[in-house]
Formats: sequence, C-alpha cells, structure tokens
Amino acid sequence: MTEETVRVLNRSLDEEVDACFDDSSRSDPAAAVPPRFVLVCGTPASGKTRLRRDKFTQGFVTVDAGDIFRRLEQGEIVDFPGEFEWMLDLIGPLVTERAIAERRHIVTEVFGCDPDETTALLNLMKAVGYTTELAFVRSSAEQAELWNQSRDPDNVSSYYTDRFNVRWLTDAARAQASTAGET
Repeated sequence: MTEETVRVLNRSLDEEVDACFDDSSRSDPAAAVPPRFVLVCGTPASGKTRLRRDKFTQGFVTVDAGDIFRRLEQGEIVDFPGEFEWMLDLIGPLVTERAIAERRHIVTEVFGCDPDETTALLNLMKAVGYTTELAFVRSSAEQAELWNQSRDPDNVSSYYTDRFNVRWLTDAARAQASTAGET
C-alpha cells in the first residue's frame, strides 16, 4: 500500500460520500414532482463536462468517477483509476444508492455509444420514478482536438469513467427497483 493510499484511508468514508451531496439536489415530494435524471452523452472532448458543470452542478448529485477520483487524489497527478479503483468502487455505489434512495436529482456523463445500454439505463431510472433527460453534446473535430489538447492533467475523460458511472447507476437502480417490488 502506497503512502498516498494510506493518506486517503485516514479520511472518513462518510465524508467522501457526503462531499457529493448538498440540499439543492433534493427533489420536492410535496410538489409531486419526480426527481430528474440527466444523462449527458457525447464523444471524447465534445464538451460533456463543460455542459454538466455549466447547467447541472447546482441542484444535482453528480455521479462521476472522475470527480470522485479527483477528490481522492487531492491534487496529485496519478493514473486513473490506479490504486484508487477499489475506493472508487466503494464510494461510487454508496453515492449512487443514497442519491436514488433519497430521491435526489442526478446527473452523469457517458459516451452513449451503446444505444441498448443507454436505453436500458434510462428505462431503469424511469422504473424507479425518475424523469429522464438525454443531453447529447457535439462539437467539431477541430474543437474537440483543441479541448483535448488543453485538457488539464487531472481531468479524467469519460472514456475511462463511463464504465464506472453506468455500472453504479444500473446496479443502484436495479437494487431500488427490487426493493420497491418487495414492499
């Protein structure tokens, strides 16, 4: 175990999970308005993260392995997911399960290249009571290349995070649907 991993392990798991939440992401059950699930899709360096941060930061729980990773690495530049993979797979599902259980508004970003996987995720979120929105982002090849070249070293592409985000959301929605079916 590296010194970096030991430093991260000294923080509370609850603190890591709580860092993904604020009161603005709560849906309003009294208003009979279901929580929102926004899925931002697009090719690498097309502007998914820019859109997500511009329009969906306030009022949403962000389910994003890259954001969790950046908090774990604490400014150090290390390969994704590296030694943090097991922590991502501990924190990410806890965040996602809590967000769904508490009926929070959720946003994530994925490539969306597999239409069946994307449709299945949207349908699962609908099945657990979410309204779903698909925001597809496009940019010219030239713009994407410029953005990719100017990417900060700690900016993790959804090329790497997609599998985490989709799995966490799919698993949490299935678990919630299963629990709801038992009651």
